[in-house]
Amino acid sequence: MGRPDDWVPLCKRDHINVAWVAAICLNQLTMNFIWLPTSALMNPFCQKLGLNNIAITFIQLIPSIIGLLVPPISAVYSDVTTLKWGRRRIYLVVGEVLVIVGLLMISFCRELAGHKHGGSVAFFVIGNIIASAAGNAANGPGRSMCSDLVPPSQQVLVSNIVTLYGGLAGLISNLIGALKLYEHTSMSNETLILMISCIIGVVALVISVVASPEEPLLEKPETHNPYSLIIQSFKNLTKPILLIDLAFLFFQFGTQMYGWHCLNFFGMTIFEGDPGAPDGSEPLKKYDHGVSHGQLLGVIQTVVQVFFSFVNTPIVNKMGLRMSWEVGMICGIIAEIFFLFKITKWVFIVPYLIMGICQVIANSCPYAIVSIISDSDKLAGNITSIVLFGNFGTLISQFTFNMGLGSIGWFKENEGRIIAIPAIFVLLAMLCGWFGFSADTKGADHEEQSSDANEDTSDDK
Repeated sequence: MGRPDDWVPLCKRDHINVAWVAAICLNQLTMNFIWLPTSALMNPFCQKLGLNNIAITFIQLIPSIIGLLVPPISAVYSDVTTLKWGRRRIYLVVGEVLVIVGLLMISFCRELAGHKHGGSVAFFVIGNIIASAAGNAANGPGRSMCSDLVPPSQQVLVSNIVTLYGGLAGLISNLIGALKLYEHTSMSNETLILMISCIIGVVALVISVVASPEEPLLEKPETHNPYSLIIQSFKNLTKPILLIDLAFLFFQFGTQMYGWHCLNFFGMTIFEGDPGAPDGSEPLKKYDHGVSHGQLLGVIQTVVQVFFSFVNTPIVNKMGLRMSWEVGMICGIIAEIFFLFKITKWVFIVPYLIMGICQVIANSCPYAIVSIISDSDKLAGNITSIVLFGNFGTLISQFTFNMGLGSIGWFKENEGRIIAIPAIFVLLAMLCGWFGFSADTKGADHEEQSSDANEDTSDDK
């Protein structure tokens, strides 16, 4: 059905209905139902496949490496796509189809391989590659489509809705495991979560695609090599930006093991289960119950993140970016130190609560300060540098801890140790942030000085 003659593109309107904005942004709910369950459940999947630390490390590196390589390509080419259907939606549709293929291969890797170990691992790895590559190819264009279509006056609303969807995806995926719904099906906990994630993701994406009337690009602009642009942005990094990038790198380096090992820690250390035990055995049931308990705590953390996201802005305005960053890192350090101790399962509510605060601060303050102190023509490059430094921190964390320390007996005895020891690097994130985030005051002073200088020049004239 064609558009009416008096059609006004959404981005050129004063505002559009909030429900319409929420529908457009639903593609980001789909993306979160890819990243959150797969990253949280990767370790339990690997443990049940009987993989060693080296193999697990390389599998866990797949999303990080693909996250470095694919997004710049899809971002550049979606910017210049001239389909009548619009620039972005084709990437979402094709990407989601491939994501479903990948997640099905992950979920049913043993069934597809006839329960042969080598074949199961092959299907699992290939599925991860397909899901990660397709998800990364769709994510950038999907987020760009939200900003393309929604009027400038509602861009903050878009950011808040996307943040809310991230919390909602984490809440639902963790709640499935926390309620032990897998006990009422023939599927494992991990498989059930991924299947429900696929269903919700498809429904959300269909609504987003239907609700997003993109304007076709009529004239194809000049394209640039995305990697050369990234290299150029690194050459232009200022000292404050570099310190902020390093702070985010050390944060990712110091907290990745928390995300990767927590569920396994509860299953093996707290509940004393065995992921390699035969199906239906008591040790495997203990392990699954431990994972479910970890997911219940994940629900609590997600709720904290959602609520704290709403109060984070006034708190930062009151305390300043630097002090907010320091408080967030202290929360992260305290949360990880808890895992050094084998204590009652409910005491771990405390680290999950404060890690929720840490995550909100860590994933908002760097982007805020960079937006304040960057020139407009360098903003995109500086934001990209934060993402890339964070991905690099994830990569070296996997090699250092999973492949390195994770192969040492003392760490194998209690996975909580491999979660807690990296807190040293969160301390380094505090240090880099202390000097890097001082730029927010200098930036404000600089703006005032520039304004005063302009006024003086105007007076002279």
